[in-house]
Amino acid sequence: MKRLFVLSLFTLLTASVFAGGPTKVNEKVLRSFKATFTSAEQVKWYENDQSYTVRFFQGDVRYIVYYDAHGNITSSMRFYKPALLPTPILNALQHSYANKTAFGVTEITSGENTAYFIKAEDNRYWYSIRFNGTGESELYEKLKKQP
Repeated sequence: MKRLFVLSLFTLLTASVFAGGPTKVNEKVLRSFKATFTSAEQVKWYENDQSYTVRFFQGDVRYIVYYDAHGNITSSMRFYKPALLPTPILNALQHSYANKTAFGVTEITSGENTAYFIKAEDNRYWYSIRFNGTGESELYEKLKKQP
């Protein structure tokens, strides 16, 4: 059930990014964005029904952020390297999956909930490992590599 919820949320959030083209952004939303993300680069805005989506880079992190019409962030996705994980999550990853090489993180935040999907590999498999904000993890996906 959790997996279905996360997959549905990810699909919905990703699909909404492509729903519209570049648009004129509401002043409340733009003011909120500029106050929060002061060094954003390659910024692209999209308008959805009663909301806005912005895609951009800040440093080495790629962002997709969703705003309501009042300038409030409703959810976000960040894509980055494992070294940028919060320390408790990084420590849990290194302890629980020491024999795997992590190479990418997708962080999904919606309301008060944050999930970290970490891509990792070993000689035989690709893995998706899901961590919640407290460091609890589950093996979300395991795919066998082709010989």
